[in-house]
Amino acid sequence: MLATEKKFALPTRALEVISRTTHVAQSEVTRLYEEELAELRATARIASFLPIFALRNVEDTLNHRRAAASAV
Repeated sequence: MLATEKKFALPTRALEVISRTTHVAQSEVTRLYEEELAELRATARIASFLPIFALRNVEDTLNHRRAAASAV
């Protein structure tokens, strides 16, 4: 198995926290996380921290969406 093919456990607790703090359904947060992780895996040479980066990117995306929606 290549490093980029590693299977990661779904960080359920972290996704729940992001869902709660961003007021977005957990299913949507999970979907965004899986998409982000797949994108990162496609180009990563080292996969060790991909779940952390994916979580951070999802949270940033949702916070930006919320900020943009409240600015309108």
